[in-house]
Amino acid sequence: MLDAEQLYEQAIASARANGFVHNEALAHELAARFYATRGFDEIAHLYLGNARQGYLRWGAEGKVRQLEQLHPRLRQDGRALGPTPTSAIEAPVEQLDLATVIEVSQILSGEIVLEKLIDRLMRAALEHAGAERGFLISAQSEELRIDAEATTRGEDVAVHLQERGARRPVALPESIIRYAIRTRETVIVDDASSQSPFSADPYIARRRARSILCLPLINQGKIIGILYLENNLAPDVFTPDRVTVLKVLASQAAISLEHKRAEEAVRKLESDFAHINRVSMMGELAASVSHEITQPIASARNNARAAQNFLDMKPPDLGEVREALTCVVGDVDRTGEIIERIRAHIKKAPTRQEHFDLNAAINEVIVLARSAIIRNGVSLHTRLADGSLPIDADRVQLQQVVLNLVLNAVEAMGAVESGARELLISTAKDHTGMLVAVHDSGPGIDPTQPERVFEAFYTTKSSGIGMGLAICRSIIEAHGGRLWAEANEPRGAVFQFTLPRA
Repeated sequence: MLDAEQLYEQAIASARANGFVHNEALAHELAARFYATRGFDEIAHLYLGNARQGYLRWGAEGKVRQLEQLHPRLRQDGRALGPTPTSAIEAPVEQLDLATVIEVSQILSGEIVLEKLIDRLMRAALEHAGAERGFLISAQSEELRIDAEATTRGEDVAVHLQERGARRPVALPESIIRYAIRTRETVIVDDASSQSPFSADPYIARRRARSILCLPLINQGKIIGILYLENNLAPDVFTPDRVTVLKVLASQAAISLEHKRAEEAVRKLESDFAHINRVSMMGELAASVSHEITQPIASARNNARAAQNFLDMKPPDLGEVREALTCVVGDVDRTGEIIERIRAHIKKAPTRQEHFDLNAAINEVIVLARSAIIRNGVSLHTRLADGSLPIDADRVQLQQVVLNLVLNAVEAMGAVESGARELLISTAKDHTGMLVAVHDSGPGIDPTQPERVFEAFYTTKSSGIGMGLAICRSIIEAHGGRLWAEANEPRGAVFQFTLPRA
């Protein structure tokens, strides 16, 4: 029962926080039924009153009257239905399929993928409006672009989404669409074949359009897009009750399309910052890379010369030649691996899963960071778990996290004028997963706000952009782990993260 109480409260709070008045009222009402069936009449009545107020704010006056008929005590509390100037919907419940609207609104608000959200929106719009065709249109500056097209095919609705960056121009009644954008009003043309203010539009004459509906999608005063529907088989298709349902769906769709487009923009920004972060590391890595590549190249050169000398012998020592050439191949392969590892850090490589040893991956990072460690006078210690630590993950991304933590620790200790500069990198494993920790003896972090260092754009570096740790946390969480920071003893900081076992 306690779990159910918490879930109802969470649903109500979430709906209220996101402005979904109808969902809040329905939770939205179900909580009252829950408590009533268990004999908690006073608590049930309190929730009924809250549900009634929610429906009242939403404008579902018919639903309010229904509640008052079923529960007369609501009237006795002095909260009988009165005028509601802030109503969002003016149609009574007889004209509004409340259950359908709530169901579709919940589907739209719960969809997490933008393409699926648009697909569901277009299907719902055509099904509930009785339209033949529908378009979702975005206005980019003065240019109108089609995001999605939906058509009815028998009992089914086919939705075609335009590829990003390849949206085709609008071939629709532009006069109607621009009027809706300019006035932010819903445009209904009952019979476009008859005389109307838009009769001269070339599209209407060419298409022989009949019923047309153009509905702006508005969120917080901003036009998110235009929902255009048409039915060329009959006039007067878009009746008031259908339009009322569509207005509610359009309001929900505008909110959802804006919470999803913003998320995509944030993801793109995060990707760009991750790329910037990787590129900024290249200055630190340049010296290490030069050293790492020079060594196997020099070795390959020496082995090649040795092979030449063995060939010049009378007779040639083919056994030594073969051994020297084998060493050359090994040196060249090692050089290629180093180059590929660096290229993977630089480019925007997509996430990929591979099976590897976490200890070995961390040792590679230590090699890459060695130049910075030596330059800052840091003493490096490792305490890696015995044996291998097998894991299925994106090797490059996890190495990026460890490298970022190591370089941050080295830079922090480089700013300390006195005391030992000690860096400890450790790994451990248990039955649940693996733990990686980077300990330093630098100035440490604010113990009262350890989470602040993971906030985007927060930095203590004069030349930093404050995205490194935020990106590191997102990478670890995407792998099902957790990244956090705490104070080191006797001084400094510890950044550590967990990962699930392979």
